[in-house]
Amino acid sequence: MEISSIIGPIAGVAAVIGTALIKHVPLSNLWGVSALCIVGLGTIGAVVTGYPMADVIHACKSLGLFLKGPEINVEQLITDVERLAQLARKDGFLALEKEVANLQDHFLAKGIQMLVDNTEPHVIQEVMEGEIGLLYEEEEVAAKFWEDVGAFSPTVGIIGAVLGLMVVMLNLSNPDAIGPGIAAAFIATIYGVALANLFALPAGKKIKRMCHHKKVAREMAMIGVLGIAQSHSPKVLAERLRGMHGGH
Repeated sequence: MEISSIIGPIAGVAAVIGTALIKHVPLSNLWGVSALCIVGLGTIGAVVTGYPMADVIHACKSLGLFLKGPEINVEQLITDVERLAQLARKDGFLALEKEVANLQDHFLAKGIQMLVDNTEPHVIQEVMEGEIGLLYEEEEVAAKFWEDVGAFSPTVGIIGAVLGLMVVMLNLSNPDAIGPGIAAAFIATIYGVALANLFALPAGKKIKRMCHHKKVAREMAMIGVLGIAQSHSPKVLAERLRGMHGGH
């Protein structure tokens, strides 16, 4: 669980509410159904228009990545590579076939299977690099989706504020209603800016970072397979993979 994904938005909302209380603004003044409607539905409409439905569904599912982080066991990956390298040196590549089904990392398993099938190392590298690039590009779509939510929501909030001010202009004959009407109009702006800066933009940034983690793990798996194919020292190969992981 990515605790920061929970603490961050809560802290942001708490900051807004706390400031309102310090300034003696009634919390009821921060609630507006019409503002919520225009910002929520308006932002969804704007963003969904620019993406195929499959990408929209993928972006919504990516919130699991935002909350939980990538399910990657790097140490297990390195341990598996080192063990497979030792086995290949001792008994040959065909001895790896029985290990493929037991590997937790499916990308590593795919590379080892190609090695068992006597695929040339340069072909393995081309195939795995191509898949790494394609998967990273697809996963980045989710990050871009939430960044676009953050880009559109403040503008939609301004639209809501303008609509609210139009209502105020229609009631200029009632001076007592002007102040509260203007305050209500700007609630939409608050919602739009808050959605962008307290959730959508940070979520997009974190999802992009998580996608990078997954890309690095796949590259580690590829280097591991190529190292086994070239009969590198198991311990040296393991240390190289640990160096690739670093602080990721």
